[in-house]
Amino acid sequence: MNIAYISVPYRYGQGKPGTEHGPAAVEQAGLFQTLATHGQEAVRYGEAAVLPEDAVREEDAKLKRLEGVVHTTNDLQLLVHDALSERRFPLLVGGDHSMAIGTIAGLRRSIPRLGAIWFDAHGDLNTPETSPTGNIHGMPLAVALGEGHQRLTEIGGTDVKLQPEHLVFIGLRDVDPGEQELIDRLGIRVYDMEAIRTRGMEAIMKEAIAYLNETTDAFYLSFDMDGLDPSLVEGTGTRVADGVMLEDAQTVLNSCAEQENFIAAEFVEVNPLLEEGNGTAILANALIGNLLQAMQNQHLVK
Repeated sequence: MNIAYISVPYRYGQGKPGTEHGPAAVEQAGLFQTLATHGQEAVRYGEAAVLPEDAVREEDAKLKRLEGVVHTTNDLQLLVHDALSERRFPLLVGGDHSMAIGTIAGLRRSIPRLGAIWFDAHGDLNTPETSPTGNIHGMPLAVALGEGHQRLTEIGGTDVKLQPEHLVFIGLRDVDPGEQELIDRLGIRVYDMEAIRTRGMEAIMKEAIAYLNETTDAFYLSFDMDGLDPSLVEGTGTRVADGVMLEDAQTVLNSCAEQENFIAAEFVEVNPLLEEGNGTAILANALIGNLLQAMQNQHLVK
């Protein structure tokens, strides 16, 4: 399977300028060379369309910049679906985490029983009613589960995109009350930092993947850079103390790469404007390289 690198230079799911420069920063850090090193075309398969700033208004405080999010995520789901239809592995770089609305919708069109491993400090399960900020990057999983504004839940079709038993959190440690209520009500599988410290990431990933393999046809990895410990990442917008360390993050990547039904990955919330230098993008590129090498070892990519 060949890689389809898709860039999402976009920030409308949150308020801080900078994530729109995430893909360019990762490219500057050597992404195309990383692709070439692992036998892939050093080109961009596609780039999600993004509305200009002056076309995006903040009309609803509970759903900020909705038009910008709908525009980009709808275009992105088409790109992801096309890549998967060509038997490619979508590799996405963002861009804030609301882009996952499009990623999941595009994958779901080909994979009815889609699974997701969500590497993140946050739940991303808010709705307009529960969100303390109105920023849609805190809502993509709620949208995928069919909760939230109709214009978002119907991107890529009216069906619910993700079932709660097909979702696993890794590294969760900052959850809003409304998100916790949804986790409890739907019985979503969570491996928080206490579980990681107690049991070890290798055991957790083995269990998480076995859990998904029981009920899904394929799964993807959504990797938010803020899932990592703040000592590792400065250029991401919502860092949370006591995060996942590098060795454990690599275990997550390696564990996913060992599975034949691993079909896509996204790396999100790189914000180069929040740091001197380009350290977070450099780390993201290194993690992508680790993932591609592990997939190559398993013959998942050519």
